[in-house]
Amino acid sequence: MSSFRTRLLFALISLIILVLVGLGVLLGELFKSYYLNALHSRMEKEVEIVVNEVELQPFFTTVASSRFDELSDVLDIRIMMISDSSNVIYDSQNNIDINNHDRTIQLIGEDDLTPEDPITQYQANENTTYYAKSVAAGETAGLVIVAASFDELEAVYRQIWTILGITLGAALLIIILLGSRITNQYTKPIESATKVAIELAKGNYRARTYEDRVDETGMLSNSINVLARNLQEMVTLQAIQQDRLQTLIENMGSGLIMIDRQGHIVLVNRTFLEFFRLQTDEVINKRYVDIISDKQVREVAEEVFMTEQRIRKQIHISSVLSKLHLEVYGAPIIGDGSVWQGIVLVFHDITELKKLEQMRKDFVANVSHEVKTPITSIKGFTETLLDGAMNDQEALESFLTIILKESDRLQDLIQDLLDLSKVEQQGFNLAVADVNMTNLLHEVTAIMKQKADQKSMKIVLDGDQNLFIEGDHDRLKQIFINLISNALTYSQPRGEIRLTVTDQKENILINVEDDGIGMEQEEIPRIFERFYRVDKARSRNSGGTGLGLAIVKHIVEVHHGDISVKSEPNKGTAFLISLPKKHRFNK
Repeated sequence: MSSFRTRLLFALISLIILVLVGLGVLLGELFKSYYLNALHSRMEKEVEIVVNEVELQPFFTTVASSRFDELSDVLDIRIMMISDSSNVIYDSQNNIDINNHDRTIQLIGEDDLTPEDPITQYQANENTTYYAKSVAAGETAGLVIVAASFDELEAVYRQIWTILGITLGAALLIIILLGSRITNQYTKPIESATKVAIELAKGNYRARTYEDRVDETGMLSNSINVLARNLQEMVTLQAIQQDRLQTLIENMGSGLIMIDRQGHIVLVNRTFLEFFRLQTDEVINKRYVDIISDKQVREVAEEVFMTEQRIRKQIHISSVLSKLHLEVYGAPIIGDGSVWQGIVLVFHDITELKKLEQMRKDFVANVSHEVKTPITSIKGFTETLLDGAMNDQEALESFLTIILKESDRLQDLIQDLLDLSKVEQQGFNLAVADVNMTNLLHEVTAIMKQKADQKSMKIVLDGDQNLFIEGDHDRLKQIFINLISNALTYSQPRGEIRLTVTDQKENILINVEDDGIGMEQEEIPRIFERFYRVDKARSRNSGGTGLGLAIVKHIVEVHHGDISVKSEPNKGTAFLISLPKKHRFNK
């Protein structure tokens, strides 16, 4: 902007200099012309004086030389008189001495001036002028010639130009100073507006300019500031919307990918990258056919490209680390004016839904299987008795014993199902009270002692004493009865079951550990599922329903606790239960 001010000031000064130079030349010529006209007018008056003196003479040929010598000296001119016959009657020969004097006199004589002619001027050289007038004295006539030298003209001209130069120079200096101030006054707001405009172009929407004038520059500054405020509000709003949209896209539970019409990936979110185990820099601006290795996903994208219709499909993705069931929703992106811009694919993870669906199927199948076995046994033995075996007392007792056992097993199954259903209900309420966990475990140990003695096993209780928590006494007892019962069932005779109670700051830890057959690591995540059996044949023979651990897990969860399992084949299993001392009531 300084260059603009410099150019403007330079142009202004150049224009002013041209104007002043032109004005100086014009004034100089005017002064010179005025001075010359004044000199010639004075000389004509002096010539008139000389002419009047000549006309007073009785004869033109006999003039009083002394009188004209006096006039020549007083007026500082050279006076000459020439008769009609071109004879010089009088010549003062003083003051004026010119090289081409004779030539000038000859030219004057050749003009044949008459008394009626006005005074005629003849320029002998730059500084000398001759004035001629035809005069009659008495009955004779002739020419009166007056020569005047204007040697002071050069000095006068120099003085005129000096005065003009000083005056115009001073005027130029004053104009430059005033012009510089005026230029700064008008260019400063423009400079400020330009700087703000540059800052706005760089993205600094907080920049503002001063509004200290009410003229056009003030209007410009005001308009720039209004524009800056509007841009700042727009950018701020856009940034907020962008952050909201980015946060929504990044944190939505579904995977999202946007592909432009050339097949390049322009947008993905974190969930999509997690689904396909990719990185952002590996995906953006790359062709989707080169990035997405799964054939099913590519087929969905190609179908949307081909049909330009919305589609919905379920796909299954298997990898080394994960198995996902995804529902893919694909739609074309149509911009303004029906311009095709690309497609968008949304991936909903329905793996859990598939698992739940499979669990429901397994539950129905398992319930049917578990119920079918005792019912089949009861029906078979009943039919056998009706066919005549009831007359055999020994067979009758044996069959009735089996029928009773299967009935008890069916009753236990139904009771476990009722307990599990009750625990899983949304509004299930516990009978919360202060429970002495040490005493509770002693009660459970006493209950299970007889079953332990049958296998020559010991139940050892160790740890801190008199530890209280807020919970449901009967439900907590049900947890440990189930765990100890399982430990007794799946342990070798003469083994040991260890119960360890540990006090923590806000929780109580109970560890139930045995020396039983254990289980493989891949089995552990599924042991809390309904009817899941590690060793199906052996478990069924043990008389279990397959619902005990599912009930245990739900009772622990409604107490806001945690349960975890550690196990190794043929080395035993350990269940670690963490229960909070203070019960958190649901609101």
